[in-house]
Amino acid sequence: MDYSQLAEKFIKEMYAKYMKRVNKPGNTPQPWYDFPREQLLSRLFEEIEELRGAVDKGDDENLKDELLDVANFCMYLWGKLTYLG
Repeated sequence: MDYSQLAEKFIKEMYAKYMKRVNKPGNTPQPWYDFPREQLLSRLFEEIEELRGAVDKGDDENLKDELLDVANFCMYLWGKLTYLG
């Protein structure tokens, strides 16, 4: 598998995780538009802490899940800074 194939699979998993989150009542479909920079940073750091917990537990399934959360919040923040900055 080359880089572009891996990236495509990762993006599909990120999107699936995003859809699970935004389909819950009260969640926004576009956090990069709807949340201030500081809130996105705060949530990113929360997700990083959850990632650390998954690393400490040695649970690969939870680790994969937390990596998707961190990646999504990185993308939301990147979108905010790049397009709405």
